[in-house]
Amino acid sequence: MTTYLTSDWQTMMDLGIQNSSYDDHPIHLLFLETETKEGRKMMKNWIAQPLSDLKAIEERQSAIAWDQLPALPLNEEELDFLEYYLSYRDQLSAPNALVSLCKTVDRLLKYDSSRYIVTRGVDLSFKLLKKLNELQAELPDTCPTLIEELKKQIREIFLFKEMEEILKLDESALSDFKIDRYDYLFRMEHYPSMRQLLTSIYTLDVCRSARRIALEEGLCITPQMHPSSGWCMKDFRHPLMPNAQANNWHLPPGNIAILTGSNMAGKSTALKALATNVWLAHCGLPTATTFMECPVYDGIYTSINLPDSLRDGRSHFMAEVLRIKEILEQAKSGKRCLIILDEMFRGTNAQDAYEASCAVNQILLEHPHCHFLISTHILEYAKQFEHHPAFKFYYMESHIENDRFICTYRLKEGISESKVGFWIIRKELIE
Repeated sequence: MTTYLTSDWQTMMDLGIQNSSYDDHPIHLLFLETETKEGRKMMKNWIAQPLSDLKAIEERQSAIAWDQLPALPLNEEELDFLEYYLSYRDQLSAPNALVSLCKTVDRLLKYDSSRYIVTRGVDLSFKLLKKLNELQAELPDTCPTLIEELKKQIREIFLFKEMEEILKLDESALSDFKIDRYDYLFRMEHYPSMRQLLTSIYTLDVCRSARRIALEEGLCITPQMHPSSGWCMKDFRHPLMPNAQANNWHLPPGNIAILTGSNMAGKSTALKALATNVWLAHCGLPTATTFMECPVYDGIYTSINLPDSLRDGRSHFMAEVLRIKEILEQAKSGKRCLIILDEMFRGTNAQDAYEASCAVNQILLEHPHCHFLISTHILEYAKQFEHHPAFKFYYMESHIENDRFICTYRLKEGISESKVGFWIIRKELIE
């Protein structure tokens, strides 16, 4: 059984997985240029439900990476009509020659709008099956698993004699009785098989679209996923920021990374970029990197854009405490999680934030099976753990030069010594 990565509403809002209230573009916009409407729905579903099953992830990756993906057998309008036709439940009865004849005579006297749906639906079903038969004959013997599933479904539906007959028939010359007969086959007897075929076509659409976008945008099609704990990225950036500064990332055997840097240096964006690429990798989709190696996580949880809970009277600080408590429950469950904590305890004074952050770190050390990424501008907090083997330190480069704030958005190893807060206040409020 396929297993899925766990997360929650707050994380999906933080990362822009869905439409958020933070004016971020949802990440699925990157991949929504599919050839069909149902393909777009499937792509959204893939992104909303990432996998924690290595085999299933690799099956998607291998299909997207395959350079022989065939074209779709029908266009979007034709597939949309087929969807409507198969879901159209009127006039579904076993075919009868006398009834078909009576209905034919009746239609000579008055117009029957539903007949167009049935006639065109049968015509498109014929076209689909003939195209699929040609497609599976042209595919090589060895294909990615998701394409092999389509080949298998095509072979299985043609095991039925009446379906095999379709390959020899001229659908434009069918009598009303034969139209009724095949209509009943498509919408009743072989309805599950027709649905399976359409689902596989939409899967093909998703794979073709993801591959095309990856090539256009310079994305990594096959990030390397594995059960061990190593994690590195080369030239990573946020997927929706194609011209952003690319950075490298490596988390060695330790499990906690602390990211320092001044305000506006890009710490939150870097955290979102890291987490979003990990999320996409678990969807089996390309990532905004040139190389990526990542463990398979059971869950991803973030605390980035945490709102005040004004409705129930909580302060921002209390909302932070409760969110961190909620996230740590996931780590305590034994699941391997990626956890992002952006500027812990910003809702209280610096001394409280320092002491509270140090206390949280002691709890994090009890869960070496998880990875924790923490941003802070409290340098004393970072330096408290500077020599601990479980910690890795990065900072976002920034400095003042000729009375100008220079921010390169480069991620470097170490702890930042940059202090620009007073300079910003002086420039914006005093001068």
